[in-house]
Amino acid sequence: MARTTGQVVEAAPPVEREHRYVYGGTTPSGWTASALRPNKRGVRRKASTFNIILLLFGAGGAIVFYVNNILSINRLASEVGQLEAEYQKIEGINGALRADVGTKSALERISPKAENQLGLRASQTQQGWFTIDRDKLKELGIAPGESQ
Repeated sequence: MARTTGQVVEAAPPVEREHRYVYGGTTPSGWTASALRPNKRGVRRKASTFNIILLLFGAGGAIVFYVNNILSINRLASEVGQLEAEYQKIEGINGALRADVGTKSALERISPKAENQLGLRASQTQQGWFTIDRDKLKELGIAPGESQ
């Protein structure tokens, strides 16, 4: 920008451009694709030996934990099978005992033994129901449902 008033004209310093060009979504006018320089490839860091060893120990520990869980599950499954077999055996014994109690407590078996060995006989009178006078219980000071 020069002034013509007789003074010394000072030129603006040239704008220094960056030597690195990054595509920001728009291309300035007058530029061609061949003028743009591609970005540099990133430098990949090498994996640390310590990190690799740590990863291997972690993977080994996870495998050991997994195998231990499988063995524990198999052991518990066999124990459940044994307990189920024992339960079935006990159920069979209980069924036999119930049948034995049923046969020994039948009236046909008990009546002859009661008459012959103990001298008991069946009652000839009809059993009857009786009612309780609740007013009489209150006079005596006994609450209904209490036993003496």
